[in-house]
Amino acid sequence: MDDLLREAEQMTMGEPRYEKISFYDEEQDGFAEFFVLERTRLNGAEYLLATQELNQDSDGYVFKVVAEHTEDNEEVTMELELVDDDTELEAVGKVFAELLSDDLNIEV
Repeated sequence: MDDLLREAEQMTMGEPRYEKISFYDEEQDGFAEFFVLERTRLNGAEYLLATQELNQDSDGYVFKVVAEHTEDNEEVTMELELVDDDTELEAVGKVFAELLSDDLNIEV
């Protein structure tokens, strides 16, 4: 996990290691910022594993990309949905755990 913290520190010194996304939270009536730790495709759908903080005890969130739009200035906007179906979450969580087994301790 120390590697993640070092990488987070390097984000301010050059090219960011992790993509940042904003997600509109209807319950909070505002946007929340997340770091995308990993992306994967499963059964034709794209999923993002994201966290709000890059530290050892931070919670991870799995988002499903519902739609993607490219703006005139070539900026990509994604419509995301927080995965809350237990079966889907478990399946995607296992894929992320495999992909990041060397970097993170992921519990589903």
